[in-house]
Amino acid sequence: MARIALISCTSNKKAYKCPARDLYSESPRFRLAYALAKLVADKIFILSAKYGLVPEDMIIEPYNETLKNKNVQERREWGDMVLNELRKVSDLERDEFIILAGEVYQENLMAYLVHFWLPLKGKRQGERIPELERLIALERESDKVIVLHMLFNGLQRLDWTMINRIPYKNGIYIMFEKGESYHGMDRIVRVGTHSGQDRLLKRLRDHFLEEDADGSIFRKNIGRAFLKMTSDPYLQVLEIDMHKSKNKRNYGHLINEGFETELEAKISRYLRDNITFVCFPVDEEAERLRLEEGIIATLNRDPSFGPSNNWLGLNNPASEISSSGLWNKQGLKGQPLSDEELERVKWLARFGNDSYIKNMGREAGLQRAVNCSRKARESPDLERKTADDVRQYIEKLLQEAKIRGEDYIDLVSGDIHKQMGMKNRMPQVCRIMYEKMQAGDELIHTTPSGMSSTIKIRYYLRPATKGNDI
Repeated sequence: MARIALISCTSNKKAYKCPARDLYSESPRFRLAYALAKLVADKIFILSAKYGLVPEDMIIEPYNETLKNKNVQERREWGDMVLNELRKVSDLERDEFIILAGEVYQENLMAYLVHFWLPLKGKRQGERIPELERLIALERESDKVIVLHMLFNGLQRLDWTMINRIPYKNGIYIMFEKGESYHGMDRIVRVGTHSGQDRLLKRLRDHFLEEDADGSIFRKNIGRAFLKMTSDPYLQVLEIDMHKSKNKRNYGHLINEGFETELEAKISRYLRDNITFVCFPVDEEAERLRLEEGIIATLNRDPSFGPSNNWLGLNNPASEISSSGLWNKQGLKGQPLSDEELERVKWLARFGNDSYIKNMGREAGLQRAVNCSRKARESPDLERKTADDVRQYIEKLLQEAKIRGEDYIDLVSGDIHKQMGMKNRMPQVCRIMYEKMQAGDELIHTTPSGMSSTIKIRYYLRPATKGNDI
């Protein structure tokens, strides 16, 4: 298995024939993308609008050509050419791809890659150089606590309203709290996961939505801090787990339902107003639990890691919380992450997050999609024209939704097939719908084949970016 970086060409070039890595080095963004690729990849190729897939040391002539000036059909043909070349030098199913390229350079490639990381996803033109600089600094950093903070601060930030957008059911969540910082970054205040399978979203809902402190130790610890801060004697009652029938029989008479309702509402307001989080997928329970412990222990053992003077957790009666700066009690004295485990966390947070949604519901239909593409190449006048029509129609729907100011649009394969008056082209419509997905988009409904009339995808609408570089 190899790790391969794909960097898009740039408008700024040397004026003479030279190796590709030097030809594009006039561009600051290319230089930074190349520097990052050297740190994280085994092989580096340039995606050239003129030459296709170019090894970094291949000597080529300068040119004035960009994919942004090509039409949909020309970009599709360019994508087919690059894929054919890429198959000769890599394994599309097994190799890991780092895509340092703009959308037009990746749009016809992503549907065929299984493991990939998009370091610049969601970054606008002016944000790309700072992000590349940040990622290079992360790779060169040796302090594991700083690495963890740089890694997690760079992931898509979520809040309680976005829980249902998480595309996987098993994983680890990392929480941040307003007002808490570490080396100029948001400080990690809680690390969590779940036992059992497919319970990640439920666990997050328990924290933010279910107003039951006995159902979430995190909520209970927030409540404890509030009560201790005011020396409220009801803290003794809150310490009792009323979910246990024996405790309910013996101490149920102490419950003040009105008070607890108000306290739960206060906890919810605090969490929703002050806590944000990021996630990354971890399918196996044993690995989830080990990495959770490793991250907690790594943070806790760093003497420079700690809370601000105003952190709410300082009021929690548990010394483990108030002294560690984490809303965690378990795992503080566990085994810190090894170097290999830290690399695994980085892989899951990057390749795991970016690849996951593309592989949902698509693996079963991938071979059929490839067959459709092969058929298109064999019958270009019929199939390719129809495929381009579908792409343009979907893009039209997305643009119209953007103009209406919508945050997302749900598209159903059967609706598109019917609206376009197509016959027996459902696999093709589904393939192109998958192809149009970007990291963060949601597969709302799928089927075993992944190619039926009920495939439903939620596309989140992002502002367009401009520029000639990656």
